[in-house]
Amino acid sequence: MATGPVSHGSQAALWARPFAWLWAQKVKIAALIGVIFLGTTFYVLWAIKDLPDPSQNVLAAGDVIVLDRNGKLIEDWSPAGHYHVTMTLQQMGPYAPKAVLAAEDRNFYNHGAVDPTSIARAAWVDITSRGVNQGGSTITQQLVKIQLLTPERSISRKIQEVVLAVVLEQRYSKDQILGMYLNRVYFGHGAYGVGAAAKTYFNKDAKDLSPAQAAFLAGIIQAPSAYDPTLHYADASDRMLYVLHGMVTTGALTPDEADKAANEDIKSQLHIQNTARQSKAPHFVDYVLTQLENLFGSAAVQQGGIVVKTTLDLAIQQNAENAITNGTQDLAYLGVNNSSLLAANPKNGAILAWVGSADYGNDSIGGQFDVVLSQRQPGSSFKPYVYEAALRDHKITWSTILHDRSTNFNGYRPSDFDNGGLGDIPARTAILRSRNIPAVEVGQM
Repeated sequence: MATGPVSHGSQAALWARPFAWLWAQKVKIAALIGVIFLGTTFYVLWAIKDLPDPSQNVLAAGDVIVLDRNGKLIEDWSPAGHYHVTMTLQQMGPYAPKAVLAAEDRNFYNHGAVDPTSIARAAWVDITSRGVNQGGSTITQQLVKIQLLTPERSISRKIQEVVLAVVLEQRYSKDQILGMYLNRVYFGHGAYGVGAAAKTYFNKDAKDLSPAQAAFLAGIIQAPSAYDPTLHYADASDRMLYVLHGMVTTGALTPDEADKAANEDIKSQLHIQNTARQSKAPHFVDYVLTQLENLFGSAAVQQGGIVVKTTLDLAIQQNAENAITNGTQDLAYLGVNNSSLLAANPKNGAILAWVGSADYGNDSIGGQFDVVLSQRQPGSSFKPYVYEAALRDHKITWSTILHDRSTNFNGYRPSDFDNGGLGDIPARTAILRSRNIPAVEVGQM
């Protein structure tokens, strides 16, 4: 059989076949495009009915319900009873809006509803750091998250977010969107919006915030629990420096103004106001909120609609609260005014009770500061391990006589709170009364 080259006519016919098929299916293809267009149109019309209205004083956020191990309510964490002040963009002063833009969306006025550059940058940072460390959402997208959508993380939800963000920017101006965001975003300690945050943290109006104070508040938005200055002041301060650098980059501040702001003593200016918060374990709930932010992001926590069942036992929690209250009262004559207690199941680490201070609402003792999470010396809590090791190695028994008197241990001379000693006492008495000198003696064996 003889073969020869394919003619040019045959080649043209091969290339034309897909186009011919498409032409033959033109009616079906047109119908499919029409269905997609109509479906998209109806979806957009349905979605925009819930778009926020900047003229309305509405703070839309669901609850975060925190339950104990038996399903009993620990706290209904919601905007109800929390502090909120609605303001116009002009009433927020010269620095607060610019600080938030520097922290959250530096090119807000120069891009559309979605910023591909920020998304690419955030993706690169997350890939190189092997974690979710930077967000790529614009302020418009963030407003959609906290106002309209559920905390679900999925491709379909991201598509919803983008569609609604585009529609939002078509309906409202950039200033209106920024104003809505600044009135709705959560700053921690029950403060929703920059007006409430200025009052809550610095007891002043937003228009009177200094550049440093505005940058400090703006830095908290990314993770209000993780940057809570009562617990993590150093982290919040570092975040403030990041915002100040951003304000220089965006032209909101000169380098000299930013340097002056960076040296401002913000810590001494903080006057965090108590909220109307009702919680049976407030420090524990603060810890839970931090974990939720780490898992789902701060926008999901702000929007709420989350029920969290925890390992805490409210009966044990009440006993722990009573123990702290009675203990601090019994030791008040020694100047003791604060204490903490964490009870956990040693078999699995489950937290059963968490008391971070003697009184969460008492500013005179820094009650909102969680002593449980603070870095502290182990102190006498280490003594049982010393005795356990000596008992295990048969160096002592509970009847071994130890010497509770002033002793020089190679240049170290420990003492007790009474600056005295009990003389010769058995080991069981020494550990029961948590005496320091016998514990060092056992450790030297």
